[in-house]
Amino acid sequence: MATLFSLALIGVVVRKILQPFSDLATAASRFGIDGGIQRRLTTSGPYGASMAARALNAMSERVKRQGEERIRVLTAFSHDLQTPITRMQLRVELAKQIPERDKLLRDLREVECLARDGIAYARDSHVTCEDSCSVDLRVFIEGIVCDYEDTGRDVFINGVIQGVWTVKPAALRRILSNFIDNALKFGGGAQISVSRNIARELVIAVMDRGPGIAPAKLCVAMKPFVKLHECSGGPVTGFGLGLAICQQLAREMNASVLLENRVSGGLSAQIVFALQ
Repeated sequence: MATLFSLALIGVVVRKILQPFSDLATAASRFGIDGGIQRRLTTSGPYGASMAARALNAMSERVKRQGEERIRVLTAFSHDLQTPITRMQLRVELAKQIPERDKLLRDLREVECLARDGIAYARDSHVTCEDSCSVDLRVFIEGIVCDYEDTGRDVFINGVIQGVWTVKPAALRRILSNFIDNALKFGGGAQISVSRNIARELVIAVMDRGPGIAPAKLCVAMKPFVKLHECSGGPVTGFGLGLAICQQLAREMNASVLLENRVSGGLSAQIVFALQ
């Protein structure tokens, strides 16, 4: 009996000693998700773990401050850029005799869209304030599909959707809307399915029958300012920020964005959620 008690006591002590190292490993693996470390690590425990926790806390604060500063600079730059653009547009519109007036106006509109996309990227790629909550996937996705159907768009659900998942609703809506908009733009229609992959992870896929993306360029399609039509070999439109924003928003939910060419033709844009 005494031996069992001693073993149990040793087990408790060992677990108490190793717990700070376990917390440290968990925090390090989550670093960079949700803007850094979600909560400061405790600095009690063994000396080595305590020093490592202090260093990781300090590094997290520095990275967070630097990220916020860059976001502020990008937002301010994109916002301030709109004023001279608007001024130039007014001058070109009022000056009837300017050669190639229509081309100048088109270029100014494109620059204005770029400034707006820059603001959107700065705002949406750094979302950490939205709370996660459980949603009924069928009700949530049917609501998005109905919004598109009301405007006459060819968007439908493929298969049965069921289950409840913990997500950030506004972020997930933004991601799926971007997927659907791309499918409508490049393929003329979109179909949505929900399934599990081999690892039993939840996969929400938006599929189209468009041209797809050149296999060699799939890995770069989600980088900022990489234009999707450049990757598919078609005409260039947009500024290549939509999928980059989706990738950032997915990370906030411990998920990832995956693009795959379909065997039957077209593209499958997926958000893959890690097991909860």
